[in-house]
Amino acid sequence: MGEEARKSSRLIGDIYHLGQVITSGGILTTYTAYNRNTNDVIGLLVIELPPEMDIQVVQHLLQPLEKRRSLHSPHVIGVYDWGIDGTRAYIATDPPRGITLRHVLDNENIDVPRALDLLRQMAQGLKVMHEQGIAGVDLRPQLITVDSVTVTDRVQLDDVGIRSLLNGLGYISSQRVDDIGFLDPRYSPPEYIIGGGHIGPWSDVYQLGLLLFEMITGRLPFVGKNAAETGVLQSTGSIPRMAQYKHNTPPALQNVLECAMTKNPSARFVNAASMLASLESIQLPRRSGSEEWRMVGNSPTSSDEGHAAVGVTGEMQRVDNDVALSATLIGSSTSVSAVPVPAVQGDTARTQPETAPVYGYLCCEKDGVETQRFDIAKKNVIVGRTDPKRNLSPDIDLTAIDQKMTVSRQHARIRYEETFFYIEDLKSRNKTRLGELTLVPLKPELLQHGDVVHCGSVRLVFKVPDMRDTPLFKI
Repeated sequence: MGEEARKSSRLIGDIYHLGQVITSGGILTTYTAYNRNTNDVIGLLVIELPPEMDIQVVQHLLQPLEKRRSLHSPHVIGVYDWGIDGTRAYIATDPPRGITLRHVLDNENIDVPRALDLLRQMAQGLKVMHEQGIAGVDLRPQLITVDSVTVTDRVQLDDVGIRSLLNGLGYISSQRVDDIGFLDPRYSPPEYIIGGGHIGPWSDVYQLGLLLFEMITGRLPFVGKNAAETGVLQSTGSIPRMAQYKHNTPPALQNVLECAMTKNPSARFVNAASMLASLESIQLPRRSGSEEWRMVGNSPTSSDEGHAAVGVTGEMQRVDNDVALSATLIGSSTSVSAVPVPAVQGDTARTQPETAPVYGYLCCEKDGVETQRFDIAKKNVIVGRTDPKRNLSPDIDLTAIDQKMTVSRQHARIRYEETFFYIEDLKSRNKTRLGELTLVPLKPELLQHGDVVHCGSVRLVFKVPDMRDTPLFKI
């Protein structure tokens, strides 16, 4: 492929310059990308269209996204643009952030207060969608992301109608549960499974019930030996009691579950707003390790004075980043620079300086074992090599591990803004690479936890404190 053709393949809609691949599978690839007009970092879903596909049909399939343009909620991924570029359709969204609910379910123990908080936020997002006439949302855990920006979680629903779009394009699912085009019966209401079922907000309510059950108990209520058997159980099986699997689950939550998951759609909560009202009436104040709940009216509470439960997060504030939103979230550290405290006369106690914050690390590894770690202790750091003639050193000095002398004096810059990181090459002699992508000088790229960075021949791994190595979702 010639240079012009290569550049053309990296530019979508004459606006979006493709960055890193986040997920890839079948005919759908998700990227980080840059809007050349605004210099914003975005998420970009790119779909390879079948050669014989009528463009007018594709435009019709993309038309439902028009409702999403005016939808604004911190709990729903934003959709800003879409279109067709040759044999590719694209959808521009908020940049990817956080980890999937699937990862949280697989790796963390979700207690009752946190499960209730997560579900309330999902319901808040769905409430806005239902008010805009959007229903039939895909609420599988791999399409829900959880940010732990501070001590509380922030939940975002990431579905933009991709499954129905792929089906309309003739995509044949692999029948894998991690395939974004697959109708997974474990997460489907009965009306999805039974032909002719009427789909509406009540269908999304049922899915919230499934997620509530899984978050509380660590398992799904209906799982058969195969997809067909699971579908039968989903359509006819009795709703299990969560207390069978999670001792002392509040009865009020079981009541919400049964109203959400009744087989008759007309007997469920009519929409997310109705379900949210019931969820918000449940009070979970303080609890001890014994988790002994008592009922006050219709709400469970604890008679013990233990650790405070996770606070309920209302409609969270949108994080505004005008230039270069960069996708790795840092953990819940709130440490600040040490501030000297004047000694009180007669007080012999010594004050202890607070530890300076560490925003991230660049790690040197050998055979998968970390051999050296460079702290990123400022929001703007230069990575490079010592200049002995001028007796100057960069913030992160790679001289000791740059035996081939391939690192420039000022090789690259790493910046941290709000809750995001990005990296840019500073016109280095031997280039900066982010994974397989060679950085364009002075053009910032999204920097995520676990990314491999090459400064010349020096290989480094970028890490964020308290973050696990995990993909956003699979396709």
